[in-house]
Amino acid sequence: MADDEGRSGKLRYLRNVIGGLIAVSIVGAAEVVKKEADPVWLAVLAAIVASAVSLWIIGFRRFIDWLLEWIEVLYRAVPRRARRIAAGALVLVIAASMIVIVRPFGGGGEDGGCPPTTELRILTSPEGLQSTRELAGEYALTTARDNDGCPTVFPFVYAADTSAVSGALARQWADTRVEHPYVDLGPRPDVWLPDSTLDVRQVRDILARTLPDDLTANGRLPAPLKLITPIASSSIVLAGSAVSASSSPNDDATLAGLVSSLLDQPRASLSAADPESSTAGLLAATGYLHDAENRMVDPVVARQRQQIVLTSTTSGDDEASMLCSYLRTGQAPTAVLTSSRTWQRLLKGRTLGGTGCQAPVKPPWAPPSVTPVGVDRPVLDHPLVQFTWTSSRQGKAVDGFRDWLRGAGEQYLAEVGLSKPLDRCAGLDDDNPCLPRDLTATLELYRQAKLSGRVLLAVDASGSMAEGVGSGRVTRFTVAAQGVAEALGQLGPNDEFGLWSFPNARGRSSPQLVRIAAGSPQHRTAVVGALRTVRPAGTTPLYDTILKGMGAVSGGRDDKRIRALVVLTDGEDTGRRFTLREMARQVRKLFAAYGVRLYVIATGDARCEDVQGQEGAGLHLLTDAGQGECRSATPGKVPTTMAQLFTTLWSGR
Repeated sequence: MADDEGRSGKLRYLRNVIGGLIAVSIVGAAEVVKKEADPVWLAVLAAIVASAVSLWIIGFRRFIDWLLEWIEVLYRAVPRRARRIAAGALVLVIAASMIVIVRPFGGGGEDGGCPPTTELRILTSPEGLQSTRELAGEYALTTARDNDGCPTVFPFVYAADTSAVSGALARQWADTRVEHPYVDLGPRPDVWLPDSTLDVRQVRDILARTLPDDLTANGRLPAPLKLITPIASSSIVLAGSAVSASSSPNDDATLAGLVSSLLDQPRASLSAADPESSTAGLLAATGYLHDAENRMVDPVVARQRQQIVLTSTTSGDDEASMLCSYLRTGQAPTAVLTSSRTWQRLLKGRTLGGTGCQAPVKPPWAPPSVTPVGVDRPVLDHPLVQFTWTSSRQGKAVDGFRDWLRGAGEQYLAEVGLSKPLDRCAGLDDDNPCLPRDLTATLELYRQAKLSGRVLLAVDASGSMAEGVGSGRVTRFTVAAQGVAEALGQLGPNDEFGLWSFPNARGRSSPQLVRIAAGSPQHRTAVVGALRTVRPAGTTPLYDTILKGMGAVSGGRDDKRIRALVVLTDGEDTGRRFTLREMARQVRKLFAAYGVRLYVIATGDARCEDVQGQEGAGLHLLTDAGQGECRSATPGKVPTTMAQLFTTLWSGR
C-alpha cells in the first residue's frame, strides 16, 4: 500500500513537471513567433496550440498518465546501462530545450541586453538629409544582423548649408564672438557627406588662405580634412512636361544647349534652386547662364533668364522645397533643373523634406520626360570626408561606414536616388571632370542678374508675444526684434523695406511703424528704433494685416523687382472674418493682381503644417496661394530663420 502511495506521489510530481514544461514550451514558442513574425513559425505555433487544446478536451491529465506509463514500460525493457545513457541524453535535451525556450525572454536588442553602441555623427547637406538618413539607417541594421541583433553604431544624421559649415570646419568647430557651431549647427561631426567636392574645395580654400603654401601643395589636405572618398553620384537633369518637345539631343548635346532651346520658346518656364544656398542650384545655374556653345551669356540675357527662373520657381532655396511645391499643388512641373537624386526620390514617392513633404508622397501625375542619357552635364560627386580630429574608436566606425558604402551598401544607392560613385571626380583641383571650370564667374553673373526687393515685414505684437523664451527675461517679441535687426544687415542700397506691427498700438490708427523706403543706414536705424517702442498687447488680426500689407507692398510696382510681405506670428487669426480656405482665395487674387508674394514665419502656437485629422489647417495654404513659403521656427530660432528668409528675398527668389 505504501509502495502504491509512493508511486502515485511520484506520478503526480512527474505529471506536474511535464505539464509545466509543456506550458513553458508553448509560451516560449509564442515569444519566438512574436520576434520572428514568420508564416512558418505561425503555422507551427498554431499546430501546437491546436494539439494542446485537443489534448485538454480528451483529458490532459490522462494523456500525461499514459505518457508516463509508456515511458516506464520502455524504461524497464532496456538494460541498466542503456537506461543511464538515455537518462543522461534526456538531461542534455531538457537543458538545451530550456535554453532555447528561455532565451527569447532575455534577448539583447529590445530589453537593453546589447552593449553600448558607438554614436556616429554624420553631417550632410539639407538636400541630402533624407537619403543620408536612409543609408545610415540601413547600415545600422546591417551591423545588427551581423551582431546577434545588436547594432554596433548609432547614426546621428544632421544637416547644414555649406556656407555655414565651411567656416566652422576651418576653425576646427570652435566658437567666435558671433558664431557658435555647437549651438547653431550641431555636434562636431565624425564624417561629412556634402553634395560635391565643390563644398570641400570651399573649406580647403579658406584654410589655404591662412596656411603656408607647402601645406596645401600637390593636393595635400590641410587639417582637419583627412581623406576624401567618393561614395555616390547624381547628375543635373532637365525634367518636366516641356522637355521632350524642346529637346532634340545629338552626339554633341549639352545641358546648356537643351536649356537654351527651352528658354527660347514663347512663355518659357524653368524652375531651379538658389545657386547661393544650394550646390545643386549652382550647377543648375551653369545650365541657364550658358548658351548652346557652353559660353556664359551676356548680362542682358542673364537677367532675362533669371527673371524666367524667378517667376517659375516657388520655394527655391533648395531642391527639396522646390519640388515639394509641385506635390502640394498637384501640378506636374513644366521644366526643372535638379539633381537626378532628388528627381528620382520625387518619382518614387520617397520623403523629400521641406514644408509639406516630411512624409513619403507619391506624385499625382505621370512621370514627365527627363534629359536623355549621353547629354553632357554637371555631376554631384557626393564625397565622404573624414577628419583628423576623429578619435580611434569613432574612426573605426567611420571606416566601417565608408567601406560599407563602397561595398555591400552600393545596392542601396539606387533605392535612395543615387548612382554609383565616379572615382575620377574625387579631385579638388579645377580639372575635376564633374564640375564646370567657370563656377566662380557663373555665380558672379547670377549675382549681377538677381533682382532687388521691395519688402514689408509685419510683426505680431499681440499679448502672447510678451511670453518669455527659455529661462531668461527675454520675450518672444524681443527675439523677433533681434531677428529684424539681423535681417536689416542684408539690405542693399536698392532694396526697399518697411515695418508694421499688429494689432495697432494704443494711439495709432495704422499698423505702420516705418514706411517702405530704400535701405539706407538712416532707414535701418529708424526701423530698429521703432521696434523698441512696441509693447505687446491685444489680439491677433492676422488676416486683415495680410490683406492690407499685400496692398501696401504693391505700391510703386516695378516688374524688375520682387515684392513680398513677410509676416511673423505666434498664433492664429482672431478676426474671424474669413476661414483659412476663404483667406487663401483672397491671397491668390491679390497675388494675381499685384504680384506680391506672401511669406510667413510661424512660431509659438502658429503652425505651417497641417495637423493629422485636420488637413488644410496649416498656414502653408496662405503662402502656397501667395507663391511664397511658410517656415516654422521655435522662438529661439526666429532670428536665424528670418535671416535665411531675407537672404532668399534679397536674392530675388
